[in-house]
Amino acid sequence: MNKNRRAGVTAAVMTAIIIVGIVEIRQNALHNANASTASDQDKTITLGYVNWEEDVAVTYLWANLLRQRGYHVDLQALDLGPMYAGLSKGGVDVFLDAWVPEQQQYLHHYSSTLTEIGRWYEGVTQEGFVVPQYVTDVHSISDLKTHASEFGNQVIGIDAGSVEMHIAQKALDDYGASKLTLVPSSDLAMLATLMKDYEAKKPVVVTLWSPHWIYSEYKLKYLSDPKGDWGKAGRIQGEANKAWASEHPQAMKWFRNFKLSEHQLETLEQDIHAAKTPQAGVEKWMQNNRSTIDTWFT
Repeated sequence: MNKNRRAGVTAAVMTAIIIVGIVEIRQNALHNANASTASDQDKTITLGYVNWEEDVAVTYLWANLLRQRGYHVDLQALDLGPMYAGLSKGGVDVFLDAWVPEQQQYLHHYSSTLTEIGRWYEGVTQEGFVVPQYVTDVHSISDLKTHASEFGNQVIGIDAGSVEMHIAQKALDDYGASKLTLVPSSDLAMLATLMKDYEAKKPVVVTLWSPHWIYSEYKLKYLSDPKGDWGKAGRIQGEANKAWASEHPQAMKWFRNFKLSEHQLETLEQDIHAAKTPQAGVEKWMQNNRSTIDTWFT
């Protein structure tokens, strides 16, 4: 009888444990569901971007996509240094144009507050000095020192605080081409100068990068860099504020699904360049790439 009583007590205890376990599982499931719902309800995001062609393109694309899904999207145009500071402190939630290894010092400095979204551009990046192909007597950076006057003794660059401009100045010094002044401007101003001089068949040298839509419309060439100042081919990835990322798992999943081929990014940039506004260009591209977009939201 004692044996039967102990068996009965054990069964009762086991039943109680099972019931408590079921209750805990249901409570945890409810808590997780509520947490997920709370995260989904907080549909706000600040997308930061630098005024570079590919960054404008993908940032405006994602602003459209997120707004279609009920998000309130704020866009902030910043220089690269303030971009990373804002991303670290939470003033910016997502930055999609982190070039590696060029921006590695920022990524290392702010690593404790950032979460890598992942590589979204399926091609490779390149940077360097670029001239039109009709400039037939200049092939290497070392040629610039003997042809400086043909370029008006200047190289047209972009914003002064960019990593690219620091590399460009070092390259000019290393190749003995210090006669040329590196002129800071902006992405748009550099392109305007390049296009104007190209149409006039005038020698011009600029700092430029790939991917970029302009290579599909103009015949350009990189100057060779045997010293390797401009580095090797790199990648483009996204970065998010760590706290924001943990509170928005659904949006982070979408961002991590994001992939563009070289051709897709090029056509997106072209559509924006040809349109009256970035918004109009993005809308045109979206209409022609629905099947690609659908794969990001599975």
